[in-house]
Amino acid sequence: MKYRILLIIAAVLIAGGVACAEDEKAWRGSGEVGFLMTTGNSETESVNTKAGLEYENAHLLSEINLAALYSSEETETDGETEKTTSAEKYNADAKIGYKFRPVDYVFFNAAYEDDRFSGYDYRSNYAAGYGRKLVNNDTVKLNIEVGPGYRYDKLDNGQTEDETVFRGYLMFHFQLSKQAAFQQEITLLAGPDNTGTKSITALKSQIAGALSLKATYTVDHNAHVPDDKAHTDTETALTLVYDF
Repeated sequence: MKYRILLIIAAVLIAGGVACAEDEKAWRGSGEVGFLMTTGNSETESVNTKAGLEYENAHLLSEINLAALYSSEETETDGETEKTTSAEKYNADAKIGYKFRPVDYVFFNAAYEDDRFSGYDYRSNYAAGYGRKLVNNDTVKLNIEVGPGYRYDKLDNGQTEDETVFRGYLMFHFQLSKQAAFQQEITLLAGPDNTGTKSITALKSQIAGALSLKATYTVDHNAHVPDDKAHTDTETALTLVYDF
């Protein structure tokens, strides 16, 4: 499966480059690769790849983000070296929206996660609601989204968990200088059986042209998790980013 995800990421990057050439103002995207250190349900040093593509015009907006993480490590037992997978995770997130005013829109969002070491076969959630660009200028951007949703998860033992949820999302972007920017994203999924919060803090600095260096710290917390699994996962990443 990991190879299919990587092929999808490559296709998105190629499609994004073509789209930007056709409509530079409406399309934008990025691809990144870098070193990742994780703690929680998997503790390892890994390589991760990400790709994102966004489209926005006077009335429509859409966004897709894909990510893949894969790592293996060698262990020695009774004099024999064995190679084992220590981390494997795939994420996909897509959103489509309609702007009925320049700063107001309605949206539908879908997200999928396959984390081999989480105790879940996969996790998914779907939400619709209202979004607003509270601040939107060249220096500061502040967006919020709220709305009802539905979560459906399948555990490794074959059991399933599902519930209605409230989804809240906040994005704060601050352009520190022409070459550097800070961004904070927080996603909340609150339901009667489980509440999950995900925080992504990023600092990005331009190296040359479309190439940048980005440091990211991610905290993913769930109130309810399978037995013997950590409630909080953290990721610290340093990646090279290419914007197109």
